[in-house]
Amino acid sequence: MRSLIVTYAWLLTRLPEIFARANAALIGELIWLLRGKLIRRNLARAFPEKDAAQLRRIGRTSCRRTAEMGLFSIASAMMSEAEIRDRVELHESMLSPEQGVPPKGRGAVIFVPHFALMEMMCAAPILHPELTKREWVTLYRPLDQPAAERWVKESRERFGMQLASRREGFARSMKAVREGQLTVILFDQTTQSGSIWSFLGSPCAVTELPGIIVQRFKCAARILWSERTGFWRCRLHMEALQATDSIGLTIESNAWLERKLHTGDDACANWLWAHDRWKHGQAPFKKLVE
Repeated sequence: MRSLIVTYAWLLTRLPEIFARANAALIGELIWLLRGKLIRRNLARAFPEKDAAQLRRIGRTSCRRTAEMGLFSIASAMMSEAEIRDRVELHESMLSPEQGVPPKGRGAVIFVPHFALMEMMCAAPILHPELTKREWVTLYRPLDQPAAERWVKESRERFGMQLASRREGFARSMKAVREGQLTVILFDQTTQSGSIWSFLGSPCAVTELPGIIVQRFKCAARILWSERTGFWRCRLHMEALQATDSIGLTIESNAWLERKLHTGDDACANWLWAHDRWKHGQAPFKKLVE
């Protein structure tokens, strides 16, 4: 399996970019074929004012960008540091004293949404000396295929980002914050154990984990997101969250995401609509938090 991954990564990075673009388009259409019904349902629930054609365009674009992100996670292992630097920009907000990464010695929880090319945030530590000084610990879900898991994990960690499995990484994430470092958590994943909140007009299970860590250690809270600027190209932004308690941060971060998704069809298509975000919000034994 590893030899196949290596060969495919070589082709993705050494052939003209049109090859990777074509692969992303084809895989995106396959995702649409397999998950299109769920994606249309999610979009129709979130944007009842949009017509079917508009929802279809957003959904198919989201599928292509999901495939693009997945291919980057494979190909990036064969890209040089110079190539990565050329593709990932750092917005000035990342280094802002008020909005960006806190100074060394002050821990922070970094809230990350499921935006296209969020994989590229793994390059953040090499983009500026101030970011290189920090220890970055990221909670993630391991892949089921061992060879693919090893390849992708090595690729994500090559520039200093440390990955901690969700099965065993909570203690490691809290330790990082306690020691004045950074812990990165996807805050908009489908979850079975979160509280039920209204998200884009419908009940949704929402994790309170990042907010709980912030509240426990009285650390800074930031949102880090990728703005797609082209194929395998993005700009990383950061913004401070103002709340200091877990409930307030849960509300604030999800409200931030709602606003972003309402800024236009292109921004909306950058979110990964193929995951069933509202799946556990309908559980009869769970009560909606007002």
